[in-house]
Amino acid sequence: MSLQDIQIGTETTGSGNGSGYRRQTTGDRFRNFVDAAVGRATPILDFEDPMVLKLSLMLRKVTQLMAEDANRKVHQPEGWTQANFRICFALWVSGPMPPHQIAAVSNMSRATVSAAIKKILEEGLITKEPSPVDQRSTVLRLTPAGEDAVVRTYQSHIGLEHEWLQPLNSTERLLLYMLLEKLLDGPAAHEMRA
Repeated sequence: MSLQDIQIGTETTGSGNGSGYRRQTTGDRFRNFVDAAVGRATPILDFEDPMVLKLSLMLRKVTQLMAEDANRKVHQPEGWTQANFRICFALWVSGPMPPHQIAAVSNMSRATVSAAIKKILEEGLITKEPSPVDQRSTVLRLTPAGEDAVVRTYQSHIGLEHEWLQPLNSTERLLLYMLLEKLLDGPAAHEMRA
C-alpha cells in the first residue's frame, strides 16, 4: 500500500454503486500544492531530502489551521484575542510572572505581551503589582474572574483539540508527541532559545 492509498481527507460521492467520483478536499488541494512546491524547488534549489520540505509545509499548515479554528470557534466567541488568552493561560499554568517571562513561555514577543496586557487589565482578568525581587519590574497575576474565564475557554479548546487529533489512534498520538519533542530538543530549537 502506498502513501497515496492511505491519504486522509478524500471523499467519494455518488450513488454507492461504484459510479461515484472522487471530490478534491482541502487536504488534497494542499497536498497538491506541497507536491508542486517540491517539484518546483527540486531542479533549482540544493537540498538533500524532499520530505523535509513536505514536512515543513504540512506542519505550518496544520498549526495555522488549528490556530484559526480555535480563534473562530473558541476564543472570539468568548471575547478573547489569541494574545490575551495566551497571556492568561500562561498565568493559569505557571502562576504570577513578570511580562518578560510570559513572553518566553507563551512564545510571543515582549511587544505583543505589552500591548495585550492593557485590555485584560481593564477587563479585570489580571492584576499588576510591583515585583518583590525587582522594584523596576511588575508581576501579573490572574484574578478569580480571569481564572474562571480561562477554565471555561480551555474546556472548549480541549474539545476542539480532540476533534483535530481524532484521526490519530493513541499510539500515533504518542509517536507524534515524541517526534515533536525530539524537534524541540534539536540543535535548531536550542539555538532559538539561546
